[in-house]
Amino acid sequence: MRTMPSIFECTAKNLIKELSKNGELIPVDSLKSSTHFSPYYLVRRKNKSSWFGRPQYVWLNLTLKDILDPSSPEPEVMENGPFHFNDEVDGQVSGSVEVTASVQGKISRQTSVSNRTDLEVKTLIVPLHTWDCLVQERTLKKPEPSIIRELRERNEDVYVVTEAVKTQKEAVLKSSRKREGFGKFTIPGALCFQGQGQGQVNTVKTVTVPEGSIFAFQVAKLIIWSHWTVLLFPDKKQKTFSYESNCPGFFPRFPQKEVTEFEKLQAEVRKEQRPLIMLDKKLRQCLLQDLLELLQSEEGLVHLQDMLDESLFSGVPPQKAEGVMGKMLSNLQDQSGQLVEELAEAFLYLLGALNALSEMQYEIMIQLLNTKEKILPEEIDLVTEILKKNFNETNEVTFSLPSELLSFAKDKREESTLIYVLLEECGLEISGDKSQFTWNPDALQSLCALYGSLGMLQALSKGC
Repeated sequence: MRTMPSIFECTAKNLIKELSKNGELIPVDSLKSSTHFSPYYLVRRKNKSSWFGRPQYVWLNLTLKDILDPSSPEPEVMENGPFHFNDEVDGQVSGSVEVTASVQGKISRQTSVSNRTDLEVKTLIVPLHTWDCLVQERTLKKPEPSIIRELRERNEDVYVVTEAVKTQKEAVLKSSRKREGFGKFTIPGALCFQGQGQGQVNTVKTVTVPEGSIFAFQVAKLIIWSHWTVLLFPDKKQKTFSYESNCPGFFPRFPQKEVTEFEKLQAEVRKEQRPLIMLDKKLRQCLLQDLLELLQSEEGLVHLQDMLDESLFSGVPPQKAEGVMGKMLSNLQDQSGQLVEELAEAFLYLLGALNALSEMQYEIMIQLLNTKEKILPEEIDLVTEILKKNFNETNEVTFSLPSELLSFAKDKREESTLIYVLLEECGLEISGDKSQFTWNPDALQSLCALYGSLGMLQALSKGC
């Protein structure tokens, strides 16, 4: 069964809430990657920026030392801590699924999730004065490493790790899950078999994290021209290898119609939906079925993300895979085996949105996809109205929604219960009659991820 995000990533996300109130730290997404983000390591961005989630990075198998002369001494790192982190989470979600294919009836299930964490960590930070000294005293190596040359030709940005959160001791992460299901069903046929049943599945997962593993990190953009420097404060316009204004073919931008931040999010989701909407209905159904199967597997989804990202970055067709992974990849490739770029990027966007959801929200999303109606337009309209009203609101405020937006919830009680749980999991407070909401500014990123997930899944399940 699915545990996404992984125990490791879930712990990393909870940890940075305590150590990084302003959200500057980036969680490491897997134990496998936990040795790749020490200070001075060089990385590239793995995915496009979006309104939800955080950018992911991939180690370039280089450190700052590999591109600078002289190669010694080692630059200093300042240590803070240790910090002791203890976290226990218990939650429960219930829902029903209508089965309407060859089996008719209704099946209900309840999922209980429990996570327990006990960590001792320290932070490693490159002092500000160290960057000044390095820039003044160290020059770029010549010739430059081949991977830097390739990134220059692609005009890809390069980043250097400036801070990391590392474990002081070995730690054990534990996650348990209990699923219970029961229901009545009818199988049509000559004798029209009828029955009912119930079942229970318990899953316990334990991960041992070695001492020295990195849970979170921070980066700064490298600028590499004839000289080099580090941008400690983000600047999207400035590229590693060139200024936007100095690029060939640069033209001044004419004034455009001003749009709100929420309209930018809408435009982003619509752009990513388009390749899915344009697919043949049968192909969409195949992709959705394969995706539903992969949603039950943490490793399968992570592997799919890595394969899509690596193939899009390198231009080399993805390696052959067996089973559902192989079927899905074949549906994202053209006859030559190359990924269909727009389609593969749309899937990466969808997976990024799902990965930004909480574990409880992810479970509910699977239940909604297994209902007869899949993702309802009214569900997206509800999230849309909440975001439109509050996108730029920085204080807690109470608000209500038009009654017509809430009417569908009264007609579909089970699905509406799941939608309200999704909203509460984002951080919204909902009154007893489910008509009054309290906005929490910290809920914005989660709501953007929910909006993106619902929109992309509806495009895949229903098309136009």
